Amino acid sequence: MTLRPRTFRNQLMIALLGFVLLAELGVAISILHRTYNQRVDQAHDTLQVASRVLDRVLEVRAEQLLTTVNILASDYGFKAAIGTQDEATQRTVIRNFGDRARADLATLAAPSGELITVVPRTQPETDVDPFGRVLDRARRLGSASGLIMVDNRPYQYVIAPVNAPRLIAWAGMGFLVDADIARNVASVTGVHVDFIVREGEQELFSTGPQDADGDVAITDSDAFLVERHTLFDADGHQLDVALSLSRHTVLSPYYDMASSLSLVFIVTIGLSALVAIALARRLSQPVRELSEFAESVAAGHYHETPGAQGIGEFDVLSDALNDMQIAVRQRENRIRHQATHDALTGLLNRNAVRDVLYEQMNNDAQVILVRIALHGFSRINSALGYKLGDEVLKTVAGRLNNACTMAHTLGRIEGNDFLVLVECQADNDAVLATIEHLRAKVEQPLHLEHTSIQLLLDIGVVRIPEHADDIESAWRRTVIARDGSRAQRCATFFYQPGMDEAHQRELAIIQGIAPAIKQDELSLLYQPKMALGDAEIVQVEALARWHHPKLGAISPDEFIGLAERSGQIRLLTEWVVQRVCRDVTDWRENGITLGVAINLSADEIAQSELEATLEPLLTLCRDRERITLEVTESALLREPQSALQNLRALQGRGARISVDDFGTGYSSLAQLKSLAPDELKIDKSFVFGLADTPADQFIVDLIIDLGHKLGLEVVAEGIENAESWQYLLHRGADIIQGYFLSRPMPADTIITWLAEHEANRDRWLDYSTTKQP
Repeated sequence: MTLRPRTFRNQLMIALLGFVLLAELGVAISILHRTYNQRVDQAHDTLQVASRVLDRVLEVRAEQLLTTVNILASDYGFKAAIGTQDEATQRTVIRNFGDRARADLATLAAPSGELITVVPRTQPETDVDPFGRVLDRARRLGSASGLIMVDNRPYQYVIAPVNAPRLIAWAGMGFLVDADIARNVASVTGVHVDFIVREGEQELFSTGPQDADGDVAITDSDAFLVERHTLFDADGHQLDVALSLSRHTVLSPYYDMASSLSLVFIVTIGLSALVAIALARRLSQPVRELSEFAESVAAGHYHETPGAQGIGEFDVLSDALNDMQIAVRQRENRIRHQATHDALTGLLNRNAVRDVLYEQMNNDAQVILVRIALHGFSRINSALGYKLGDEVLKTVAGRLNNACTMAHTLGRIEGNDFLVLVECQADNDAVLATIEHLRAKVEQPLHLEHTSIQLLLDIGVVRIPEHADDIESAWRRTVIARDGSRAQRCATFFYQPGMDEAHQRELAIIQGIAPAIKQDELSLLYQPKMALGDAEIVQVEALARWHHPKLGAISPDEFIGLAERSGQIRLLTEWVVQRVCRDVTDWRENGITLGVAINLSADEIAQSELEATLEPLLTLCRDRERITLEVTESALLREPQSALQNLRALQGRGARISVDDFGTGYSSLAQLKSLAPDELKIDKSFVFGLADTPADQFIVDLIIDLGHKLGLEVVAEGIENAESWQYLLHRGADIIQGYFLSRPMPADTIITWLAEHEANRDRWLDYSTTKQP
C-alpha cells in the first residue's frame, strides 16, 4: 500500500499516532527528567556526606594521635631522657610510642620550637617543613593539631607540651594523609577520594581516586560529579581533596528506567497503530463522499444533494453542506457588491470610482472632477459622537445621490470626502451653476436627535485632461482644490495650473526636515541684542536657516510653519538646543558669556515634553548666560492653561520668558498678568517707520510705559536706522535688536564682532547724547 500523507485516512492515522507519540514522549521525558534530577541531587548529597565523613575521620585520627602524644609527654622515663639530653633514649621512646600508635611521623622539639629528634616510620632521613603555626596554636591552647608538609607529603600532625613541671620540650606525632584514609572514606560513603598536593600549578603528589577496594577507580575524564575542597594552603603548598562519583554509579537507575520506558513506548505505539488504521478506514469513506460533494459546489454545481451517512456528526455536516449551496450563491452576490460599494453609504467606493475615471481617461473623455467634503466634520464627530456622525454621512450621501443625474458617477472615496465624475465639456459658469444647485440640495439643516446641524461643503473642481493627464495627478489635484475651498471658507474652488507645484514644494519641505537635520543642511545664526543704557551686548537671538540642495534658501517662516503642521517642530527645537549648547560652550572657552534667546512655537509650549527638550540648555546656561524663551501672544491662546503651567515651570528652572511680537496678538492684560513674563518685545512692524509715523510712536510709547510699570524689560526689534534707535533710546527702551546694530551671523563670527563692538562702544554712548527725537 502506497502511503499518501495528504489523504484524510492517512492524516487521521498520522494524527492519532502523533498524539499517542507526543503523549508517550511527554510522559517519558517528564519521568526521565525527574529521575535524572533526583539522581543528580542524591549524588550531590552523597558528596556532601562524604565530605563530612572525611572531616570526622580526620578528627578521630587527630584525637587518637593526641591521646598517644599526651601519654608520651607524661612518661617519666621520657622526661628523664629529655632532662639528661639522652638522645638515644629519646629516639627509642618516641619510636616505640609511634609504632604503637602506627604514626608515620614523631618529633621532639625544644621549648623554643627547634627540632631535637625526628623519627619517620617510613623513611630513615626526612626533611621536615616548618610547622610553626601548629606550635603557635599549641602554645595558646596547650595542645593542637593541624596539617603539615613533609617531603611534599601531607601529614595530620598533633603536638603537646612535655612539662616537668615546667615546659621542657614539645612532643609531636603525625599520620600520613594517604590512600588508606581515601579507602576508609570510600568504604563508608561509596565516593571516590583523591588527595592532591600542589605547588602552584605543579602537582607534586596524588593518591588517585580510591574506591573501597583500594583500586584507582576512575580517571578525571570518567568522573561525572566532582567536588574539590582545600584542606591546607601554606608556604606555597596546597592540599586538596577531590570527591567524585562515576557516571555509572550516579545514573545506573536512570538508565534502567530509560530501558523500561523504551519497551513500554514501543508496545504502546504498536497497539496505537492498529487502532488508528481501523478507525481511519471507518471514517475516511464518508469524508471522501462529502469532499466530492463540496468540490461540486465549489465548481458551481448546486443541483446535487449529499446522501445520509449514518453517522450523526457526518449527517450534520451533510445538512450543512446542503445549506451552503444556498448561502454561497447569496454570498457571491454580496461580495461583488461590497467590492465596489461603500458599506456605510451604499455609494461606489474609492476603487470603483478610480476604475471609472481610469476608463474615461483612457477613452480621452472630457471629465469634470468635483471633490466634496463636509466642512468641520471632525467637530461634528467630536460633539455628537461617531454614531451620529455616520448618520450625517449617510444623509449627505442620500442628498448627493438625489441631486446627481444618471450621467454622473458618485462615490465616497474616504472619510467625509465624496467625488462626482461629470463627463461633459461645460465651461466654468455652467459647472458652477450645477454645483450651486447641488449645494442647495445638500446644505440644508439636518435634524438628528433634537439637534439641528447646518451642513457646509468644501468643493474643489478639477478638469480632465486640462489639469491632469494621469489618474494619480488628477486625484492629488482634487485634494489641492478641496483644500483651497476650505481655505476660502467653503467657496467653490477651481484648480489652477501651478498649484500642484506649490503643494509639491510643501511636501518636499516637510519630507526634507528630518534628513536636513541629519545631513547638517540647517545652520544657526545669532543676532546681537544691545542694552541702550551702557551699549553692552547682553544677549543674542538664535535664528535657524535652511539652504535646501534643490529648493535653495527656504524662509524660516515657511519651514517652521510646515514643521509645526507636520508634527516635526520638536525635532527642530532639539537641533537648536543641541547647536546652542555647543556654541555656548565654545564661547565660554574664549571667555565670552552671553545670554541666548530661542523661539518656541505655539505647538510646543503646551506640550508636556517641553522641559525635557530644553533640559540640556537649562542645565548648561546660568547667570549671565540665562536662556530667554520667546513666545508669541497668539501661541498662548491655543491651550492657555497648559502653556502657562509649562512656562512657569521653565521660569523656575532659571529661564526668562519674553512675549514676542507684542502688540500684534489678541491676549488680554489679565493673561499677561497670569503669565508674569520677564520682558516684552515690541513687534518690528511698529519700529520700521517709527521716526516718521505718529501712530507707531504712540503704540511704542504705550508698550514701553506698560512694560516698565509692570517691572518688565522692553526689547525693540527691527531697528534699521539711527532715527529709530534714537527715538527708542530717549523713550526709555531697554534693549534694541536689528540690522542697524548687526545682521544675524554665525557663532564663530560673534567672537570677532564682539571685540569690534567693544572697541567702538564709546561711539554708541556718544551718539546717545547728540540727537533728540
